[in-house]
Amino acid sequence: MKLYKLPAITFLLMCLVTPVVAQEEAPPAASPGATDVGAGKRVYEKRCVHCHGIKGRGDGVAADRFVPAPTNFAAGKFKYASTAKDELPTDDDLFKTISNGLPGTGMPAWGEILSEQERRQVVSYVKTFSKKFAKQTGAPKMIALGDKIASSKESIEKGKALFFEMECNRCHGNEGRADGKNASELKVWPRNFTKGWTFRRTNAPEEIFQRITRGIIVMPSFAEGENVETTPQQRWHIANYVHSLSQFEGAPDWKTAIMAKPVDGDVAADPTDPRWSDLARHDFQLFGQVTRDPRLFTPTVDMVTVKAMYNSKDVSLLVVWDDPRESAETGAAHSDAVAVQFPIKLSGGEEKPYFIMGNDKESVYLMHWSGDGGMAEVNAAGQDNVTPQAKQHLTGKAVYKDGQYRAVFKRALRTNDPQHDLQFAVGQFIPIAFTAWDGDHGEHGGLRALSSWYHLYLEEPPPMDRFLYPTLFAGAVVFVQWRIIRSYREKGKAKNNGEG
Repeated sequence: MKLYKLPAITFLLMCLVTPVVAQEEAPPAASPGATDVGAGKRVYEKRCVHCHGIKGRGDGVAADRFVPAPTNFAAGKFKYASTAKDELPTDDDLFKTISNGLPGTGMPAWGEILSEQERRQVVSYVKTFSKKFAKQTGAPKMIALGDKIASSKESIEKGKALFFEMECNRCHGNEGRADGKNASELKVWPRNFTKGWTFRRTNAPEEIFQRITRGIIVMPSFAEGENVETTPQQRWHIANYVHSLSQFEGAPDWKTAIMAKPVDGDVAADPTDPRWSDLARHDFQLFGQVTRDPRLFTPTVDMVTVKAMYNSKDVSLLVVWDDPRESAETGAAHSDAVAVQFPIKLSGGEEKPYFIMGNDKESVYLMHWSGDGGMAEVNAAGQDNVTPQAKQHLTGKAVYKDGQYRAVFKRALRTNDPQHDLQFAVGQFIPIAFTAWDGDHGEHGGLRALSSWYHLYLEEPPPMDRFLYPTLFAGAVVFVQWRIIRSYREKGKAKNNGEG
């Protein structure tokens, strides 16, 4: 590995562990020494130069590893600010970005690494890269929030109507998954509103209101007086609707295990089977493969949602992931695909095969689906040693709608080929991992999104005596009650007969 690549990997890892801030607090007041440009330059050259470059042009040695690219400070154009369209950001705006980072980019949160004074000093130094700050006279025009409209069912419904009326869906998609018809024509891909934790400045309604008002990159400003204008009240309704689309309030509750429920009758073989809606969802984070060339630093698929069920014969997994374009529809050179990975043998201990497709010492078993090949079982002993199985036991189906894939993998718990197939065991934690490829993004082979090992657990069916003893007890109670009632009736008849 060349030395100049090390900063990129370092910054990527820092990005991956960057906490997502659910709600930003007001920046603290500037401390003495905060305007020390020289001190800011020293911090910048130690911490920031690798991505943003010596002269702040976004051309550091690690810059080409990230999408979106690092900000070009010299251009004086900043995406996230509380100021009106075309206005420079405030010092507090820049301070927020440095402190909290920008989730989903290479910009980590420096709030827990640099002191408040150091971050203020970096703000002062960053402003020296663009002459616009020196020419600025007076305070910038701020975005007026007006009278905030609290989120409610009525406001969300109004926002949804405006969302389609203003044709926001042409870029962001009908379900907000960034799969609109115009999305592929843009220089920067639209935000997926269902993943609020990936918003650069949180998905709080106040932040969304500011983005709608100011505009961002290719998205126009919707402020009053613009070509496409809305009233503050309308923007609040849209902000409340967009906020409501997120799957979670805050960051996802990432899981470590999938709990598969036993079911009566056949397991689901179709992604649209209504029984899936009754099962618990399990969400797992995916990252780009960066351990060997070709490396993928910015994968499209960053999570999968999994549900599972089984019966005495079969197991069925539902895997759901967002992808803004269907490769089969666009005719991409590579196909969209996903794989569910298991070890072939269950060791019963902590040892597992290498999480990226195994290796020549321990191979893995994969359930694989691709847009051009359908369902297939394969074995792998490393990324370059993948072999489709001669005899296939896997069935299933995948569907694509509104920027989302839903794929079902169905297989017998046990097969007659234990040398190549995992034999599923009830009541045992089974290692499981995931891989996804976005064909339209050029992902194929080693260019992939992947996870580490997690676990699948087939819950043991409840014992029969769980139902037998309560049933016998209830029957006994009913019998005793019947005997008591009958006894009273017989005594009543005898008494009546005696009086006669």
